[in-house]
Amino acid sequence: MLDQVRATIEKYSMFKPGDRILIGVSGGPDSTALVHVLHSLIDELQIMLYVAHLDHRFRGPESAGDAEFVRELAERLGLKAIIKGEDVAAYASAMNLSAQTAAREIRYRFFEEAAKENCCNKLATGHNANDQAETVLYHFLRGTGPAGLRGIPPVRDGWVTRPLIEVPRNEIEKYCREKKLFARIDSSNLKRVYTRNQIRLELIPLLEKEYNYNLIETLVRTSDIFREEETYLEGITEEYWLEVCLDKDGLIAIDLKKFLEIPGVFQRRIIRRGWSVLTGSVHNITYVHLAAAAEMISHGRTGSVFELPGSIKLEKSYNRINLYRSAVASVIPKFSYQLTVPGVTSIPETGDCIMAEETEGILCSVPSDTDEITIDMDKVTVPLIVRSRNPGDRFSPLGFSGSKKLKKFFIDCKIPRRDRDRYPVLVDSDGQVIWIAGMRADRRWAATPETRRALRLKLVRNVKKQN
Repeated sequence: MLDQVRATIEKYSMFKPGDRILIGVSGGPDSTALVHVLHSLIDELQIMLYVAHLDHRFRGPESAGDAEFVRELAERLGLKAIIKGEDVAAYASAMNLSAQTAAREIRYRFFEEAAKENCCNKLATGHNANDQAETVLYHFLRGTGPAGLRGIPPVRDGWVTRPLIEVPRNEIEKYCREKKLFARIDSSNLKRVYTRNQIRLELIPLLEKEYNYNLIETLVRTSDIFREEETYLEGITEEYWLEVCLDKDGLIAIDLKKFLEIPGVFQRRIIRRGWSVLTGSVHNITYVHLAAAAEMISHGRTGSVFELPGSIKLEKSYNRINLYRSAVASVIPKFSYQLTVPGVTSIPETGDCIMAEETEGILCSVPSDTDEITIDMDKVTVPLIVRSRNPGDRFSPLGFSGSKKLKKFFIDCKIPRRDRDRYPVLVDSDGQVIWIAGMRADRRWAATPETRRALRLKLVRNVKKQN
């Protein structure tokens, strides 16, 4: 087994001399063997080892016994042990998560904290070839694509490593017997109420007996194939992502025209990637979700909204697709501020500000610049107010004849409904619209060569980010 672990470490470039490795140890045969193997290779690999154990407090005295076992194991090997207890059941209840999902979240959070405190740059876990096979089969039964069939990555995010990922469980158990390594048995692993346990205890033995005695090796090989192909497909997806997507302020904007031109297989991958960016997860979204979302984009009406798991919404706009968390789409609070002249007027609700500067002489508006205008102060009544848009707002857009309701103007300009409250409206004391900041000025108040007192206004966007 030692040779196999050496080969796996070298194959995936898991460690390099000087690495400080935190080993996640439950006390079971897999993690116990992992500690012993890496300790045997400590001089050869020139690494430092630390042991980490989280008591989930699911099994009372039994789980407390696991923690004590790990403490003693680390002490015998001369390794530092970081041991912590957490009430995972309470966390699962509070966060409305399954026990297994909650345990995983807390466990990896603990590993990250322990690694930081001990300056560890790598984490090693005891996942083995059987775990890999079970994961591939589990994803297959749920319905998945290549991403699911690639199984557990031998190395994840550059720091999570699985040195035993190519070692079958029976080899690990044999190693423990030969080295006289005692290990704890987690009784929850024997309960058939969990799908993963049913696959391990019932389905795989049946398939091995009746259909393929070499099933574990076959499924591990399958994961290797799909992992390689998935890496290639993700490279192409990255190219499409850079071409059609813009990730800004929790909103992922996708160019609709370009999106519809790419193959369907990559359309679904773009949606899945956007969803993962917003949720920070790769789980709980299926092909059914992705296919339905892509169908809505292709054939749904403008303004259609599709709900994805995790409170993520996908909205089809005029010329783009908006992907965002529901909270991001919340309505901007109503606001109203007297314009400071001269000076700067901040608009915290949108994160913008308007700069005002009084000038004299001949000044003209520049219709092409939506963020800067010049108005004739003798044509307006002061004070000037910058506020949210109101129902019934109407103005005479510069460059157009006649007047138009602001709502109709936004529709004609194809501004998505969710974005319309982000444009401040400047009015005079009589309530007449002077400027839709960032969009268009009203032609009636524009400075002309005859203007004596002019006011230059400039919208500065995203002041919060600039500061």
